[in-house]
Amino acid sequence: MIFFLIAGLWKGNFKSNFKGFIKNRYYLAVTGIFLIYFISGLWSENIDYFLNRSRIKLPIFFLPFAFYATPKLDKKVMTSIMWGFIGIITFSILWSIGMFLTDIEYYTNIYGKGQIIPTPIHHIRYSIMISIAFCMLVAIIWDKIKEEQKWPRLYIILAIFLVIYLHLLAVRSGLMTLYVVFLFMFIFYIKEKGNKLLAVGSAASFVLLIFLSTQFVPTIKNKISYMKYSLELFSKNENIRELSDSRRLGSIFAGLQLTKDNPALGVGIGDIMDETDSYLSEHYPELTNLELLPHNQYILSSAALGIIGLILFTIFSCMPLFYLNGMHDFFLTTTQFIFFASFMVEHTIESQIGVALYIFITLFAMKYRQTKLEGNHV
Repeated sequence: MIFFLIAGLWKGNFKSNFKGFIKNRYYLAVTGIFLIYFISGLWSENIDYFLNRSRIKLPIFFLPFAFYATPKLDKKVMTSIMWGFIGIITFSILWSIGMFLTDIEYYTNIYGKGQIIPTPIHHIRYSIMISIAFCMLVAIIWDKIKEEQKWPRLYIILAIFLVIYLHLLAVRSGLMTLYVVFLFMFIFYIKEKGNKLLAVGSAASFVLLIFLSTQFVPTIKNKISYMKYSLELFSKNENIRELSDSRRLGSIFAGLQLTKDNPALGVGIGDIMDETDSYLSEHYPELTNLELLPHNQYILSSAALGIIGLILFTIFSCMPLFYLNGMHDFFLTTTQFIFFASFMVEHTIESQIGVALYIFITLFAMKYRQTKLEGNHV
């Protein structure tokens, strides 16, 4: 991100770049995501928390202009950045697997207690990063095939490695976003090749993979058992404080109620945590004082910004899909749907890592689309 920020400000005429930027509705829409949250500060009472939320989201305000103003980049440079991301993820996975192998029985059993094997960063964000790395790898292979260039079959082995690890890790957000990548692999393959029979066969194999993983991957089996246990206790409202699924559901119910009570403008991003805690203290007292937020970016947006804000957030976050006919680009389309899926189960852009991941990958995918259309080749 620092590279693009420096590149965007170092070269070119700032005034002319800024004029072009404010006329580009796609980059401007991404900036708008920051603005709608920032404006809600007008009706937020907790100013300290509002400023904290605004600070976390600042990259969404600055980076769209930086990427827009960045001079034309060669596709080799863009692909090298992708390989750098894939490489970092791959080596970090090797570390995680190494930790798992030190005591396989222990790390398998802790999944039944809602814990997971060690990861370099928060496991939810990390699992989504792995899905994005897999998407990058598929995009590189796809471009090679379309351009009729040779590519090492080692890429396939690496892709399989990423898929296997995500199933070992057994984080629902990561698996869901991985399956999003698979879905768009099928869609784009049918669109490009028209071989529906092969696509249907691949889809059937994909469904079989999901089923077999739930039956034979120990970490996934234990995770499912834990989820059932957690939901049972939540339905009884008993001993739920330390259960991640209970926290997730309780916060979502809070967000829905806050939206119902404040449909027009929401409670304001500054008050979202206080109001969530207030709801939980009344309905799920064991979940109070945990600094919980609605565990769904869309529900959080409606609770904090109201229905109007939710509509604007949805429109702004969808705009990159249409940048330079981006719906025809595998990487741009798939990465955006990865984030849409994560928004359904996480408050993705309420953490520094989540914001950095979302804004960088979104803007990078837009820039990559532009680079390919301008005729650069690896």
